[in-house]
Amino acid sequence: MVKNSYLLMLCLAVARLGCAQSTVPDCSAGRYTTDVFADVTKTANVVFGYNNAIDYSTGATTPVTLQLDFYAPAGDDPAVARPLIILAFGGAFVNGQRTDLDDLCRAFARKGYATATIDYRLLNPGFFNLLAVYDNPAFLADEIVRAANDMRAAVRYFRHDAATANTYHIDPTKVFVGGFSAGSVAALQVAYTDDVTENPDAGIQAAYQKYGGLEGDTDLTGADKLLPTYNSAGLAGVVNIAGGINEVSILSAGNPPLYTAQGTNDEVIPYATCGAVYGTKYRLCGALPLQTQATQVGIINKLYPIAGGNHSSPRNTANSPQVAAEAAAFLQALVCPAAPLPVVLTAFAGEVPATDCTARLTWRTATEHNSRRYEVQAAADGRQFATIGTVPSQNRPAGASYAFQTAPLAGRQYFRLKMLDEDGTAAYSPTVTLASACLATPLVLAPNPARSQVQVSGLPTGSTQLFLYNSLGECVLQVSASVASTLPIASLPPG
Repeated sequence: MVKNSYLLMLCLAVARLGCAQSTVPDCSAGRYTTDVFADVTKTANVVFGYNNAIDYSTGATTPVTLQLDFYAPAGDDPAVARPLIILAFGGAFVNGQRTDLDDLCRAFARKGYATATIDYRLLNPGFFNLLAVYDNPAFLADEIVRAANDMRAAVRYFRHDAATANTYHIDPTKVFVGGFSAGSVAALQVAYTDDVTENPDAGIQAAYQKYGGLEGDTDLTGADKLLPTYNSAGLAGVVNIAGGINEVSILSAGNPPLYTAQGTNDEVIPYATCGAVYGTKYRLCGALPLQTQATQVGIINKLYPIAGGNHSSPRNTANSPQVAAEAAAFLQALVCPAAPLPVVLTAFAGEVPATDCTARLTWRTATEHNSRRYEVQAAADGRQFATIGTVPSQNRPAGASYAFQTAPLAGRQYFRLKMLDEDGTAAYSPTVTLASACLATPLVLAPNPARSQVQVSGLPTGSTQLFLYNSLGECVLQVSASVASTLPIASLPPG
């Protein structure tokens, strides 16, 4: 009886997250980073909540039934408690539907995640309603909170299932939220708003207070109601694709990790600053301010900037597979904290300044756990690499920046990083290729003057073309050379 009493007390204590079967995540054979499942099962039209949509021009309300589509790896072991990714579509809070993210949900599910794409309440597309919303930041703040509250209801729905029927076999402690554009704006609100008064936007505060507080008032009905037993707190992370938040200061220490992908020329939500969303008077902060704030407060984060990309670039056919792959790898490091070499490298580049012959290599990490050091390796042929220097790891969970300067560089050189973990395991970065016109040794031509031949030494490593010109500027000889060579000039006419 004593043991049973303690078990009951334990389940009551964690009921808000759900008492469910828990297993160590299966991180073998590339699960969560590669397509380990050939097919995906989809369960469509699952009702997770009810609420009302509002016409802001008239105040009229319309009942809305909120549904989701659930995706799971086909043939997965039902004993595995899978991490869950809940996604919301984009469309300026006016357009779009949950099936818009079908491809992204399937991409994650093939890697072993459980995924869901959800409805949320949209704006009435009538002219006067949209005019009222886009001209009044308080109305758009109200809509953002309503969409966020719908996503919170989806989190509660899955946590309740994990604690009861366990239909979906998810781990209620590893729930991620995210989306594209407007859907991601809602997800960022869900993940980073800890208190109804922490956001300085009066419109946001008023909306939370109007709609039932932080958890909102979207719910099932009757005996199926989940509030206040379950909540959406303690999320595992965020997948932010071209979204933004009105105030980055609400990101604070201890908040969920953040993955972001956005085009650097996004014309809807500013990438590098905080500013008005296109067509509205509402202010949002994009990828770069989010990354800066997350790094400053110690939130694990990764930014995938799509150079020159616009608002839709992360979702086009050229970039979407890479976004899904990078996000999956980022989440895998969170789901499987014991995975080897938990370093997320976000950038590795190099340059040879015109002022000297040295190469400057720089790199940036988004995540470092149990990281020991970085070995800088070089090769003249791109195959036989040797270590030329070592840089100790800062081992920062939120990542760090590094720089390394080489000895004088001659010709073409290939560089890479060997990233070593505390247990001795290692991984390698992509290769950076640099070329320099500098010479390792002085260029020497002898004898001078010469009659039959000229010895040339001090040439760059690799193949070099030598050209000899006469006094009229005409090329009279061309020779392929490497390091040292001989120019035969005996047969050339004088001059």
